[in-house]
Amino acid sequence: MDDTQGRTPPVQIPAPVEGFVSREAVLDLLDRTWRRRVDRPPIVVLSGIGGVGKTTVAVRWLSDRRDRFPGGLLYARLSEPGGDPVPISEILFGFLVAIGVPADTIPPQSGQRSAVFRAAVEGRFVGILLDDAVSAGQVRALLPATASAMVVVTSRRQLGGLAMDGAELLDLAPLTPDASRRLLGEAAGPERVAAEPDAAGTIVEICGGLPLALGIIGARLRARPLRSLAREASAYARHLGAGSAAPDDVREVQAVFDTSYAALPDGAARVYRACGLHPGPDVSLDALADVLGEPSAHVEDAVDTLVSANLLADAANDRVAQHDLLRRDARLRAERELESADQAAVVRGFTRWYLARAQAADDLIHPQRPRLGVTPPGRHRKAFPDRAAAVAWWRRDLRSIHAVVTEADRRHWDEELWQFCEASWGFFLHHRDYEPWVAMHTAGVAAAQRCGVPLVEARLRSQLGFAYAKLRRFDEAVTQNSIALRLGEQQAHGPTRATALSQLGRAARGQGDFFAALGYYRRAAQLQEDLGIPRGVALCRRRCGEVLAKLGHDEEAITELTAAAKAMAELGDPIQHVRAATAAARLRSRQGRHDEARLVLVDALRVVRDLDSPYYTAEVLAVLGQVELEAGHGDDGRRHRAEARELYARLGDPRDGEIAEPAAAPDDPGAAAGKRDDRGPGSGS
Repeated sequence: MDDTQGRTPPVQIPAPVEGFVSREAVLDLLDRTWRRRVDRPPIVVLSGIGGVGKTTVAVRWLSDRRDRFPGGLLYARLSEPGGDPVPISEILFGFLVAIGVPADTIPPQSGQRSAVFRAAVEGRFVGILLDDAVSAGQVRALLPATASAMVVVTSRRQLGGLAMDGAELLDLAPLTPDASRRLLGEAAGPERVAAEPDAAGTIVEICGGLPLALGIIGARLRARPLRSLAREASAYARHLGAGSAAPDDVREVQAVFDTSYAALPDGAARVYRACGLHPGPDVSLDALADVLGEPSAHVEDAVDTLVSANLLADAANDRVAQHDLLRRDARLRAERELESADQAAVVRGFTRWYLARAQAADDLIHPQRPRLGVTPPGRHRKAFPDRAAAVAWWRRDLRSIHAVVTEADRRHWDEELWQFCEASWGFFLHHRDYEPWVAMHTAGVAAAQRCGVPLVEARLRSQLGFAYAKLRRFDEAVTQNSIALRLGEQQAHGPTRATALSQLGRAARGQGDFFAALGYYRRAAQLQEDLGIPRGVALCRRRCGEVLAKLGHDEEAITELTAAAKAMAELGDPIQHVRAATAAARLRSRQGRHDEARLVLVDALRVVRDLDSPYYTAEVLAVLGQVELEAGHGDDGRRHRAEARELYARLGDPRDGEIAEPAAAPDDPGAAAGKRDDRGPGSGS
């Protein structure tokens, strides 16, 4: 009994649901907020996308702590099923009647009712759940003035304005995959989940961590004890795209998105659909403005509306991200509301935006090589202030770039596809993401063939052959570069022929045929000299020097490497200057000139680190480590080689397994110095 009223206190909140997992942090926040109350009512606002479990958490906390609120637990839903706000006066009337105020004494005006409500709950320990709030102003009119009343608000919107009222704001995240699997087990039976782990994983992925969706699938499975999880996963995925034709229980999930979407202004709805059509995991505001043809300010306003409605989430670097279920919902809405041509125009717009950025980045990362693809427009050409920003963009957007390329391949947008392959060269040289890069180039070669551009096809084949050689797939490297050489000869294009010859030399070298490799490199060097391409000549001289070192012709090798390093310095190519200087330093160390070699390598390491080039950093570290060992600096040598192995392993490069620990003891410089490195300088280049 409530001792101030002499009547049973009201308990209006819904009954707690059975399945409840992994919300301990939220419950702790609610507990801390209640304990910290001083002179104002403690308020917690739980926001998040529909179906994420905001009301479930609030009800669970209030139910489990009912003894803290002898004055009762009040509940009101603040929005209609269609999303419109419930009148404040109506909610207040219900609260006042529930706590014992005679109906005929309740004033008609909303403001007066607020005053009566504050007076009626003063000093009472009551818990108040304001569910599905529409705005901060709506909530503010329902707040008591006493510190003995705890207010929990749920909303699909971010009610940041309530922070001025002392509210704790928490955006409730979807469940993790592990927590989702546990919740599914509670709903459907843990033995069924354990019996079909792969199908359970599919269901978890489809539901995207939303307890509402997981609970619905669990209930469907509980009602169908003989149905397999695999069959349910397939059926549920099909129903999600069925719109109004979906079963009622599946429509319950869709309804929470329908309500949020219906409240959007046209501009925000357009951005929402475009995000659903974006192939990658997040999208930049600049890309949205470019693709939609809208001023940046308009797009930013629309994004703010969507973030406030929890239909988008802010991401770093002026990007926004969508929860997987929201992305699917946005895509399905775009497919229902837009013509096929309009959908394709949005996706192609994203594809061309990423392509232009990739080309602009490549111009800064690898400016020495002319491109066969079209030059990006001026606005994109100035997209990055410097090389570091271009590299950072590639790293940050790599998943989106791969997704866009996959989409271009699926839609047979061949021009864009082969140009992506060409523009990826500079970043690949430094970062070596082999597997997706090989897949992209395999598709790119086919695209170039369909476009009828043999010189492009040859370039992509040589790039693909380069990757195959690095992966020790030498026969495939020879195949690709032999075709590239034939195409260059058919087109009478000297640079293509020279590149293919040089890459054939790389494959021959990898196969251990050093004399054949030297022949290819010298033919390529002569051709580059005849064409007046000094950088090509310098590249071939470096490669000749490395092969001569393999053959034991150290002095001749040093001559070639020194000339290559000098030429690259004059041409302003720091990476190739470092590579030639590194190979020469390795030979000087083999001759016992350890200090001289070490000075060169320490400077080379600084250059490649400054250029943020993990691959070439590993290359220099491997040589520096060997030189340190030969000089008797065992600890430094092992440390450098360990870092090189780690970088190669991270890049998926086979050389991580080729850098072995030295057999000699750390304090035995003579043994280390006397051991010749049979692989020679720069062996992986």
